[in-house]
Amino acid sequence: MSFIFYDCETTGVNRSFDQVLQFAAVHTDDKLNELETFEVRSRLLPYIAPSVMAIRANRISVHQLTDGSLPSHYQMVRLIREKLVSWSPAVFIGYNSIRFDEYMLRQAFYKTLHPPYLTNTNGNCRADAMRLIQAASVFAPNAILLPATESTEKSYRLDQVAPTNGFDHEHAHDAMADAQATVHLCRLLLDRAPDLWSSGIRLSRKPAILDFVETESVFSLTEFYYGKCYSWIVSTIGYNSANSNDIYVFNLGVAPESLVDLGEFAMRRRITQRPKPLRRIRANAAPILSPLDKAPHFTEGLELGSKELHRRANVLQSDHFLRSRVVAAFEAIQEPRKPSPHLEDQLYDAFYTDDDEQLMNAFHHSPWEERLSIIERFGDARLRELGYRLVHCERPDLLDETTRKVHSNRVARSLLGLDDNVSWVTLREAIEDANRLLEHPEGVELTHIREHRDFLQRRMAEAMRLTL
Repeated sequence: MSFIFYDCETTGVNRSFDQVLQFAAVHTDDKLNELETFEVRSRLLPYIAPSVMAIRANRISVHQLTDGSLPSHYQMVRLIREKLVSWSPAVFIGYNSIRFDEYMLRQAFYKTLHPPYLTNTNGNCRADAMRLIQAASVFAPNAILLPATESTEKSYRLDQVAPTNGFDHEHAHDAMADAQATVHLCRLLLDRAPDLWSSGIRLSRKPAILDFVETESVFSLTEFYYGKCYSWIVSTIGYNSANSNDIYVFNLGVAPESLVDLGEFAMRRRITQRPKPLRRIRANAAPILSPLDKAPHFTEGLELGSKELHRRANVLQSDHFLRSRVVAAFEAIQEPRKPSPHLEDQLYDAFYTDDDEQLMNAFHHSPWEERLSIIERFGDARLRELGYRLVHCERPDLLDETTRKVHSNRVARSLLGLDDNVSWVTLREAIEDANRLLEHPEGVELTHIREHRDFLQRRMAEAMRLTL
């Protein structure tokens, strides 16, 4: 199976409201030999206020944000999708992509009326190079050198790890440079820790993870929080009935007998206390799993010994009632996801119907003059609103004057943050951030930041005129 290494440079770190400005990908064979590369940029969307901190990092200029020769956001996404589909099926790998780039790519597809789950459907699957590097730091510590830090936490930042391992990363935070850096590190893993690489790629597939957690009665789960590594000996006890990607495992460092006599509320309280009896594995998020005999030496519960750990697992497996009570207590204390009034936050509210997916395909292959009538046929209200927003960005001349004014006013109010529950960067906030950087110029490219500050101020004046 081939691999697609990719990276996104964006207007900020808000996964729902920010925009991809640059996308790059490297297509390789199963030995990580390069087959083809792809790179594309887009202009800034009219309703996005770019974070100055992000622009400072990726060094994107105002000219690049406004260059009329660059594709629009919609045109860029069409090119990205066409290329990625042509390379599929493949394993998609980014650096910290499962927590960020994956979301940004899905949002880009969602906002442009494309099925969002390209990287894990139709034979595709996904891994995360940062998690592979983290796993290597535990299971193959000589494979990848980690940069020295002043604190006890290890740094896994790409712009630090790649140079430490021989990659010339002068252009860090450029999408193609970051994608190439990711390929470089993965080649080192393949060469120096082939077993770890093979295991990590195998567990990028959900069926392999489900098989592992069912066949291994006792195994280790390793996770990283803020650069620190934690590991537990666990045993599978159930699944989330509402989300098949969530696997519930019991921390065998806790004696299951200690929970048997707890009442309902005591059980819920115990679930929140350390050591926590239950942990959750996300089967679609490249978890780090290993058999008991390969568990890290510092794993909690390992000191109990194999015999006791298997005894505790057998107690759980023979007591369906206890397992169901533990799962029920965990689910009872989870905060339900609150519906968002913002269209950008509604991607995961529901899946599209087959009829709507067919209409989405028809939309992209029809003349713009026919697309308004297609929008009206969508059954999903999200798609209708996204469709009108898209037309307003791409072909506002097709909208009547009243509708154009409504959408233009919406854009201006969004940029100015005039509505309730503002969850995105507004122009005023971005300008304030720029001014703070200019007040303390150490390490700051003054001309670059001043250029963006002035650009944001001009946009703010335009937005204020539209709301009068």
